[in-house]
Amino acid sequence: MPTPLCIVVGPPSHGVTAYASDVADALIRLDPDAPRLDVATAGLAEAAVVEGRPERVHLHVTDKLFGSSLERAAERIERIAAATSLTITLHDLPQPSDGETAVHRRAAAYRRMARAAHGVVVSSEHERSLLAEHVDDALDRVLVVPLGTRPGAPFAADGATGAVPRPAPPASSAPDGVGLRVVIAGYVYPGKGHDDAIAACAELVRRGDVGAATVVALGGPSTGHERDVEVLSDSASALGVRFEVTGRLDDDAYAAAFHAPVVPLVAHRHWSASRSLLDWAEQGRRAVVADTRYTREMDALRPGSIALYDPEAPGALAAALLAAHRDPSSTALPTGTSLAPDLDDVAAAHLAWWREVAP
Repeated sequence: MPTPLCIVVGPPSHGVTAYASDVADALIRLDPDAPRLDVATAGLAEAAVVEGRPERVHLHVTDKLFGSSLERAAERIERIAAATSLTITLHDLPQPSDGETAVHRRAAAYRRMARAAHGVVVSSEHERSLLAEHVDDALDRVLVVPLGTRPGAPFAADGATGAVPRPAPPASSAPDGVGLRVVIAGYVYPGKGHDDAIAACAELVRRGDVGAATVVALGGPSTGHERDVEVLSDSASALGVRFEVTGRLDDDAYAAAFHAPVVPLVAHRHWSASRSLLDWAEQGRRAVVADTRYTREMDALRPGSIALYDPEAPGALAAALLAAHRDPSSTALPTGTSLAPDLDDVAAAHLAWWREVAP
């Protein structure tokens, strides 16, 4: 049975598109005959399937990449599924944090997409639970495969041993007189935790634990959330904390920022799945991370790669940031930490599953 045509949909800067591209690259490494098509829009993907009638297709799907509304995204997936044997990786699954009205609309759309597909892939047991809780608990062809680390990344897992192939770099202490710098990687949007970081830093400044504090957004605002940057900046200023937004960085500058003398923070409380955790780990950094069902699963999968704090406990984030600031070595990935599975493992899991769920 041939490997499905993997269609990578959307702009390369989109997180789902970038991960779809990474997985497609890994599939081709394992199966050089694996077909791939990159298209800028979901409309072009649909046209390619309807006109070309490939036997099997795989798509990475989040609703905003596939339609101007939830309902239109679902309709498009249904049309594609009617023209081929379609499997899909679902991203950004519905959950209560979407809001009472939005979660029901998103669940209805994702239910239509999941039921139209021949099989569904999700990126964690947490996402499998979201699928059962909010989408459909009777789907019988579901693959759970965690997001994979990039082979060849400076501190990616060794595929043979599962261990980091070289010692993690020591995290340098901030120079004397330089205050606490906390970095959150990725787009700025509500719920990402920038506001929590600002509040925690303000608490440390107020208590005199640090002389100054800056929260850095490593990236720019998500589309439609430009105003959030202004709100966060005003809030930080009022609390005596600096807030910096780097804007989009090229790959080299983005990677270099991960090695600066900062405290890495992943403070989102409502992940579906997250590459931000892997971005830090791949660069040899152990991030301070909000304790959630998803992050506990990732902590068990890659022990020692993150430092969890309770986001509901008063003062817990401030304490975690201060501890990391005072002991910068705690933000370096411990030598021997496994970052498995990597993208080649992810690709192998897909190939085995596609053989099981054929056609």
